[in-house]
Amino acid sequence: MPPTVNTSILYPVIRAELIEMAHVDQEMRREADSDPAKWIPEVDRSNTARLKEIIDQIGWPTRSKVGAQASYAAWLLAQHADLDRPFQERTLSLMSEFSSSEVDPQNIAYSEDRVLVAQGKPQTFGTQYRLVDGSVEPFPIHSESQVDERRIAIGLPPLAQYLYLERGRRVKS
Repeated sequence: MPPTVNTSILYPVIRAELIEMAHVDQEMRREADSDPAKWIPEVDRSNTARLKEIIDQIGWPTRSKVGAQASYAAWLLAQHADLDRPFQERTLSLMSEFSSSEVDPQNIAYSEDRVLVAQGKPQTFGTQYRLVDGSVEPFPIHSESQVDERRIAIGLPPLAQYLYLERGRRVKS
């Protein structure tokens, strides 16, 4: 059953701000994919600082607080807060407190994997990968023989399909 979404957004101004921040984040990353000199670490630092303020003000930006698009944007910004690993761990903890109607379980899975990989531990869902000689290779996965069961349970495609799609995306970049 699809999650129910509260149509009355509690924080429309924050919603718009999160969406704009994510737009700037993605635009910078697209440009840096073709020209690494266009990578601007200050974008991540600024977004992380502002997301911290937003979380201090309203808690985790859930679907009922800011809408699905802005909740996704908040997750994306937290995912890209690699310069502040304790903050990423905090956002994972915050997101994990909510039901799937408020926070997308796939976002939690990606965050969990990112935190685990940063800690040097095997990931759970196989969402984090690296490029090795131009090939997409997942970081180590805990109980890899069961990864597809975990992925499918939260609506992710099987690992082989995900890696195939990522390989195709990388070739186009």
